[in-house]
Order: sequence, then structure tokens, then C-alpha cells
Amino acid sequence: MKILVFPRDDQNPYQRMLYGEMERLGAAVSYLGRLTPSHTLNLLLLPVETAFRRATGARLVHLHWVFEFSLPGSGRFPSLRRLAQAWFVLWLSITRLLGVRVVWTAHNVLPHAPVFADDVVARRVLVANCSLVLAHSPSALAGLAALGAVPSRSAVIPHGPLAPVVPGGSMRAPGTGSGPRQVLFFGKILEYKGVEDLLAAFAGLSASALVRLVVAGQCDDAATRARLRALAEACRKPAVLRLERIPDRDVASLFESADVVALPYRHVTTSGCAMLALAYGRPLIVPESGAFAHLPRAAVVRYDGTRPGLTSALSQVANAEGPALAAMSAAARTYAAELSWSEIAMRTRNEMQSVLGVARQGEPATITKAAGSPGT
Repeated sequence: MKILVFPRDDQNPYQRMLYGEMERLGAAVSYLGRLTPSHTLNLLLLPVETAFRRATGARLVHLHWVFEFSLPGSGRFPSLRRLAQAWFVLWLSITRLLGVRVVWTAHNVLPHAPVFADDVVARRVLVANCSLVLAHSPSALAGLAALGAVPSRSAVIPHGPLAPVVPGGSMRAPGTGSGPRQVLFFGKILEYKGVEDLLAAFAGLSASALVRLVVAGQCDDAATRARLRALAEACRKPAVLRLERIPDRDVASLFESADVVALPYRHVTTSGCAMLALAYGRPLIVPESGAFAHLPRAAVVRYDGTRPGLTSALSQVANAEGPALAAMSAAARTYAAELSWSEIAMRTRNEMQSVLGVARQGEPATITKAAGSPGT
């Protein structure tokens, strides 16, 4: 089976881990939109490239995100977003006319930043042109349905851990050591991730709480960087900002030094960082959200989405006994270990083969359990 993938995101290990396993299962994976160094030229060539790939035997496109359809300067000139949307719809139409099936993995119900003139309409058009929509949780499909974008066919396949699951005993257990409890936020810093809420909630902790906060992740917006620095300076307790892309070699040590990972997202469909934290055996603080409903309760502290609720969750972790955090760590690691990329790849391949009319092959039952009910 030949799979055309668009776009390629080299900073996100998700594609590398998924397609590495799918290639071991016999799939031939190649990326669209990389013919030239020019993003705009590659976008203009996309229909021609898709037609050529169809002529050489490809029958399926696996679409992940739509950010590559954004045109330079669209932030200043709204008409460019209308043009991008028209080109996107045209490419979808041409792809269908060529007999190429579109499979979309709905990592986000809507783009985190505007891409088209009307992202809701663009989502409806995308879903209408898909032979299959894959989601990481049922809440993503519910979010699409709320937009009026109900796929003709869908499947829920969980997001795998973005790092090998670290065996127990190979790194410091949360809650051990003589220093203050350390809370970590990790990931690229965007408005929807609520880092400003985290700093404000952290500033509200009582004077007796022995806790330290580290915010680590790339932040490209100068105004956001300034606000985060001002909030960090207002905290009575240490709040360390590393507003840069964290080198791969530093990631493990960041998680080892953390006792808990806080992801105070204001809205979310999927979080690879949550799976990364669980793979490192780190308990999570997350808001109550359908996107996090499948995470193991024994490894997660949930709050009501408000800043006072987040302060309370931080206080709970700061005052937790070491054995309690160690138990949460074990539950996190166990859950992540059950999500095998080989099983995820097999399920993804089988769903794609069904779209192409190829008989489904055997797949493990654990996938359904891992993606399923809130108490898993």
C-alpha cells in the first residue's frame, strides 16, 4: 500500500513513530509538498504532484494538518486566506476526481491559529471529502459534529507515547529528593495552552508551599514572552522560563527533574505532550476535558479549568506524600506502555486498507480499550 502524506512536520515525532511502524508492516510512505525549497511553489504544484503520484500507483492521501495551505502575508491581507481556502477546496476536489482517497487524522477540531477565511466551513468541506476520519479520542469526533462536520466513516485510534516508556527505577521517582516539588510545563507555547494561567495560578500558592515551576518551550511571539516574564517576576516562588526550543538531548533530564507536568490548556483536542509525560512516568495536572477523559485517573490530577482550580491542583501536588506521587508515576508508565506504536500502526493500516477495499487483517483488542472509557 502506497501512502501519500501531507504535510510533513519534522518537529513533531508523531509521524516518524507512526510511519516507522507502518513501513515495517509493508506500507510505502512518501510526503507531498516537498518538491522545491519554496513553500508557495510546492503548494501551487500540489494538484499536479498528486496527479503524478496517482499515475504511479498511489491511491490514498493521509492528511494531518492544514497549516501548509496558509499563504505568506495572510495575517496582513485577509484576501489571501480566501485564496488559500479556495485552493484547498480545489485540491480536495481534484484529489477525489483522480480517485485518490483522503484520510484525515483530526489532531485538532479547528486549527490553533486561523488558516482560512472561514476555518469552520473549511472543516466541513474537508470532512465531506474524506473517505475516513481518524481521531485520537471520541471527544474529537463530537467536536467536529458540533461544527456540522460529521464524517461518513470514522475510527478512534489513540495517540501513542512520543518517547520510549522509561522503565521504573531508571530515573528519579517523583516525590523523592530533598528539594522543592518541581512542576514542569513542556511544549511550544501558544495562547491556547494557558501558560499565563499557569503562572498566575502558581503565584497564588500559599507561602508554605515548597514548589518550583519550570516553563520550557519555544515561544515565538514577543508580546507573549514579555507577559510571561512579567508574570514570572511577580511569583513569590521560583518560576524559571526557558522560552526556546528544547534540544532533544535535554528533554529526558527536564522530565526527570519534574515531579509533575502541568498542561493547563484552555481548549484541546489531542496532546502529544501529555503522552510524553506519561511515558516518562510523570503525573499530570490537566483541566477537565473530553480530550483528556481517557487518561488514567490514577495518574492525573484534574481541575475545573479555572485559575483558582489550578492553584488548588498545584497545592495538592506540592503537599502530596512521596509514595502517592510514586504510585501516580507507576500508573502513568503502565498506561503509556499499553499503547504500542506497532498496534497503533496496525490499526491505522487496517482502517486505510478497508477504505481501499482491501480485507482487514487481524488487530489487537487492546487498542479499543486504550482509546476508550474515561476510567481506563
